[in-house]
Amino acid sequence: MQSTATGSSASASLDHSLPKWVFLQLLESCNLRCKMCYEWGENGPYNEKKILKQLDIKVVKDIISTCSSVQPYYELYGGEPLLYPHIGEVLKAIHDAGSKVHMPTNGTLLEKHAELLVTYPPERIWVSLDGPIEINDEQRGKGVFQKAVKGIEKLLRLREEAGSKYPQIGISTVVTPRNFRHLERFFFEALDISKLDCISIELQAYITEQNHKDYEGVLRREFGVNSAPVSRGFVCDPAMFADIDAGLIARQIQTIAEYCEVEGKYLNTYPKVMSEDNIRKYFSADWFSMTKVKKRCPFPWVSTEINAQGDVTSCHAYYDLTLGNVNEASIAEIWRGEKYTQYRNYLRKQLLPICQGCCLFYNEKPMMA
Repeated sequence: MQSTATGSSASASLDHSLPKWVFLQLLESCNLRCKMCYEWGENGPYNEKKILKQLDIKVVKDIISTCSSVQPYYELYGGEPLLYPHIGEVLKAIHDAGSKVHMPTNGTLLEKHAELLVTYPPERIWVSLDGPIEINDEQRGKGVFQKAVKGIEKLLRLREEAGSKYPQIGISTVVTPRNFRHLERFFFEALDISKLDCISIELQAYITEQNHKDYEGVLRREFGVNSAPVSRGFVCDPAMFADIDAGLIARQIQTIAEYCEVEGKYLNTYPKVMSEDNIRKYFSADWFSMTKVKKRCPFPWVSTEINAQGDVTSCHAYYDLTLGNVNEASIAEIWRGEKYTQYRNYLRKQLLPICQGCCLFYNEKPMMA
């Protein structure tokens, strides 16, 4: 991920004519049902959808063309983005426009698409794996670990044959009650960490039931939106994290960080400061007592997200507040429009009740840094 500026005082200087950071949710479909996923997991709202949407490729190309003058940084999401039937056209269009792109994936389709991903390489591919094979597959599904590793190995081989350093390959790990004891074993025994370019370790994103109710109230009063079914997928009772050992997590991450520093590998963490105290406060929903958290959010002046239905939002993965639809108007019109202005004016003064469920709340520099 990339941010062009940070801090609340930067808002005025960030008011660009077009977004510098564009998230594209290409489709809602996914071939896995990871237990902690806020879309398709145990509480995920996508399980209730009768029809799954995907962005029209013509609309995607129009967004890329419209924004090409500022060469924004792109993130491709799903569901699983490699399921998108036009993924090659998207990568080529971004490449031809001179922009950079990062993409998370569950890794199961990497082997199938390896040639494409070396021909039009994303700058980084983040493969989501959460532990040694038995731990990962308990969360993500039987056989997922081996499929992902085979895909990574093929990508690395083809990249070397092409004489390229792209795509960079990273592992993105979500720390949950199921895997927190196994981080060191995962990175130093289950994987060949020497072959990785980067690592991201993120504490499981969540909000409380009260956060969700408060958010629904803000949407109703300020924006005329009567419900927030998508954000409900993030709701967890903090009691589910009661057995997590914050000290053990902090010590493991410190060992990984020391390795990355010595070997020159990029390490991203959410939250940025992975101290025992911060981790304990995070999992007990004491977010605002943590260090390095935001009091204001600059990202509505920098980034935008278009979900698979074409709805334009500003908060990544929180799709309940729509600021326009790219099937009805251009991204430029929406970006400069009345609804976006109203939204920015609200966030000049305060955060939303669900902001602590966003990884950018904890990190001034997002993942591309």
